[in-house]
Amino acid sequence: MLTLRQRSILKAIVETYIATAEPVGSKALSGKYNFGVSSATLRNEMAELIAQGYLEQPHTSAGRVPTHQGYRLYVNELMNGYSLTPDDSAELKNALRLKIARYDKLTEELGQVLSRLTNYAAVAAAPKLSSGRTIRRIDVIPCDGQICVLLVVLGNGVVRDRMITVAEKPSTAALYDFLATVNGMLVGLEPSAVTVGHLKALNEAARYGCGDIMAQLTDFLTELAEASGEMEIATAGEGNLLSYPEYRDPDKAKELFGFLNDADNVEWLPMPGDAPVVVRIGAENPAGPLQNASLMVTGCSLGGGYRGYLGIVGPTRMDYSRLAARLSFFARGLSAVLGEAVNAPAEEDKEKGDEEHGRAREETT
Repeated sequence: MLTLRQRSILKAIVETYIATAEPVGSKALSGKYNFGVSSATLRNEMAELIAQGYLEQPHTSAGRVPTHQGYRLYVNELMNGYSLTPDDSAELKNALRLKIARYDKLTEELGQVLSRLTNYAAVAAAPKLSSGRTIRRIDVIPCDGQICVLLVVLGNGVVRDRMITVAEKPSTAALYDFLATVNGMLVGLEPSAVTVGHLKALNEAARYGCGDIMAQLTDFLTELAEASGEMEIATAGEGNLLSYPEYRDPDKAKELFGFLNDADNVEWLPMPGDAPVVVRIGAENPAGPLQNASLMVTGCSLGGGYRGYLGIVGPTRMDYSRLAARLSFFARGLSAVLGEAVNAPAEEDKEKGDEEHGRAREETT
């Protein structure tokens, strides 16, 4: 159990080491922080932090550096919340002016953007289906009352169905037209290849009582994608790590770079649920090449009901507070941008849809 003073000293050492990458001695610490104690007392407290596993001394005459245990305590209990500066916000908002058309390129593009924003290696992951699971047909079968059955026939012959409840059943003609549009756009595609434009057009086509069906169909297709257990993963910006002294050792850098370049599964990637950001420090990572690094991951909505994951990889001496704030902001902004791209029709499309709806109502009166 650490005293308040020991916690303050540990916090100061972590933050100084993050900023300088140099072991921190008692003299440098007392010159920068006013703990109200002598250098000898500081050395004694630092020795206790070493004994408890929060600090280590690389060389006999050197200062102290945090251990993975020290970083963990810092992340969990000691670090302050980081408030984005106006420059931070402007940079992140500019990065969110994304023009992403295809989901099969999404992970690549997001990884590249995130690596530029953080100057670390970045990873992005999104759900996908195997090639044998392309969509062959989608149907909606009306039943009694407000009950319908969604039917999805996949390319490998598998049939998936779900019973849904709708607020109001569409007319036979409206449902026929809607399903013709759905099948015309989606048959032959994997969900990972569905574009933002497809989803936007389908939402526009879901008029005259079909909007409720479209919303539940989107959810159903998303679950089918995630149920496949496959995720597409992309990494970017590994070269950024060469600017950090921790990776001046060629062997150490080669091991981590090789792992990131060859990453073809997401077993090593935590997938946050309710937690905004998950941080794995050093040995907390199951993959050996990451056990001298830190990994920070957050989840985000990719539009159309899909959920993806964004992360950064770097030395354990990363600025956790600042990076967590930037990662969270980017993920929230990305969710909003892609959600709007899918659900918010262009003004001219909306006006056209309203005109068509008006003409249809006149024809039926």
